[in-house]
Amino acid sequence: MSRSPLTPVDGTIPLGPAALGIDLRAEGEVVDGWFVRDLALPGGLDGPDGILQGGFAAGLAIHAARSIDRIDAPLTSVDARLFAPTPLGRTLQVAVRPTDTTARYEVETRDGDTVLVGATVELAGQDPAPQVYDLLELATVPIPPGSSDSPYPHCWVCGADPRHPHAVRLLPAWAGEGRISIPWVCEDDLGDDRGTIDPLVVSAVLDCPTVWAAWHAVQAGGWEGALLAHFHLRMFRDAPVMEALRTVARLDEVDGRKIRARGALVDEDGVVYAVSSALHIAVPTLPSFAPA
Repeated sequence: MSRSPLTPVDGTIPLGPAALGIDLRAEGEVVDGWFVRDLALPGGLDGPDGILQGGFAAGLAIHAARSIDRIDAPLTSVDARLFAPTPLGRTLQVAVRPTDTTARYEVETRDGDTVLVGATVELAGQDPAPQVYDLLELATVPIPPGSSDSPYPHCWVCGADPRHPHAVRLLPAWAGEGRISIPWVCEDDLGDDRGTIDPLVVSAVLDCPTVWAAWHAVQAGGWEGALLAHFHLRMFRDAPVMEALRTVARLDEVDGRKIRARGALVDEDGVVYAVSSALHIAVPTLPSFAPA
């Protein structure tokens, strides 16, 4: 194993909006080509109790990659596989390294020798807007009522009783079977100094709707819930804070325990800011962790 220490820098830096409370150690070391640093995850960013919400778990890679990127181009995409739940209230490790492709990085979230999440991040600028008419349609339907009946009551995104002061409470709202449309105005504290929503937050809010789009199938199968296994987020333009948006989703396929759905962050004028595609695995019992 090759190992070379980096020059230590005192303290930590926020990973994503400071309001979330995620801290990345400023100092680190290079281990076999990976730049490895400690990551402190606070409580309150739950999906299932005590477990980091899936969109957050995938989106952590965005800022980890940006921390070693020298160009600072906008996020193109993040593609993440979630191998194991990421526990909250713990100090974990984030490892990042450049690939042979320009502006593309590999990122891992680790708990010691265990890889929890593996992701590829591309920081090459935003793509042209996609043709996702079936998702855009959901931006203009009458706003359906949200439901607080959920096995994820403390979820930072969709829980009715979250533990974090900046949780967004985007209660699931069905616009028909397999169709989700949830209104959202993002607060300033979850944006940047340009008045746009941090992409880590975008990643989080485009995870939960893809679960809820399949909820009739989850219930029909007798499952308690579903866990994110693979997540792809692609950005098309920066989304503004303090403006009316919607998080929408459509179910694409249910194959046994495998659930595939797509989501988008859109507005009623037909602007698409980001799209997601997700694979969830239905489970008979949701895991939960108590903070260490």
